Amino acid sequence: MGPAWRWTKAALCAYTITFAQAPLPYRSEYRSLALRALQSFYAMDFYQGDRLLSQLESSFGVYAGTSYLRALGYSWRIELDPSTTWFDSFWEREIQKTDSLLRCCSPHPLEKYFIGFGNRALAVRRLYIRGEIIPSLWKARELLSLLDGIRQYANTYPEMQFELGLYEYYIDYFSTNYPIMRPILYFFPPGNQTSGLARLERCALDSLNYTQYEATYFLGYIYLYQAKRPTMAAHWLSRLVEKFPTNPLFRRMWAEALYQMGKFAQAREVISPWIQAYERTCSNPPCYLIGSAYPSSEAVQAYGLLGMCFREEKNYSEAWESFKKMDALLSKLKLFPAPTWARLMREAAILEKRMGRTAAAEARLRAIQSREDVPSYLKEPLPN
Repeated sequence: MGPAWRWTKAALCAYTITFAQAPLPYRSEYRSLALRALQSFYAMDFYQGDRLLSQLESSFGVYAGTSYLRALGYSWRIELDPSTTWFDSFWEREIQKTDSLLRCCSPHPLEKYFIGFGNRALAVRRLYIRGEIIPSLWKARELLSLLDGIRQYANTYPEMQFELGLYEYYIDYFSTNYPIMRPILYFFPPGNQTSGLARLERCALDSLNYTQYEATYFLGYIYLYQAKRPTMAAHWLSRLVEKFPTNPLFRRMWAEALYQMGKFAQAREVISPWIQAYERTCSNPPCYLIGSAYPSSEAVQAYGLLGMCFREEKNYSEAWESFKKMDALLSKLKLFPAPTWARLMREAAILEKRMGRTAAAEARLRAIQSREDVPSYLKEPLPN
């Protein structure tokens, strides 16, 4: 490395040492702006979130924690709109930048373990969003070198309770439900689903830590899709929608929980306003998050959910109209997560079978079965 890099590295190390007595994320003037930036991301105001992070860099200099928060912002963009790869290169840049800053010198335990663990977890999360479950688990091996530190400091920093809770839940969940993964999981320390959820709940109720809303989201996600406890999912997701009413992911997941509870009309009431806003805003679909707050990838799932509600209410004509809109959008999206696509295709096939369109239903099922990137349980015969 040349003289410029040596000077930069020295400056960064000096900066870190200056605040060694109190980790920067816990200084009130840093913390307030950082939490506002995070809340802006959840509220879909990405411009405001990025502006606040730039303000942090202007006030406090280049810092691994700020870079990590920016990476988390790009991760949320990917989660909200997985049908585009527009944000991936920005996400990768911030991940690499955060790792580089953490390697610069001896970081504080909060930085080394919380930021380091979280930064690597974003890579796992991205693969999982893309439907690449096995690669995401393989990537999770990189978390093991930091796990002992997370355990050591979890009682000191609530953010580490969040990370330890996620680890404990998912290691136990995948080991129990995915036998094919057990050879890989053999090398991971064991987890505990009950303990993991308890840690996440503590974080979700703690308004003074960075992970409050991340923990609330994962509680909703886990209870909805993995633990199959929709009443608990609705409890946590409704809290998110109350705080961030413009976030389509939180709103749609809350409606899904209500659907699973058999509250079909209430689920439609939750999701319909967003669909109406999407139709007013996106006049020439598909629309992507880069230019609109109403991405078509989220509209696909909203139409599918609306169709499912009408189907269970035996309003087959309205259900069919919703699924047709879903199909039209899917035909225009080049990239869409395979497991989600298969689940929606299966729901539409169930409607077709109930309407007596047996050939069309079987054609959808064959399309699902022909794809290797679709979980096997979605390929099973359609219910009667």
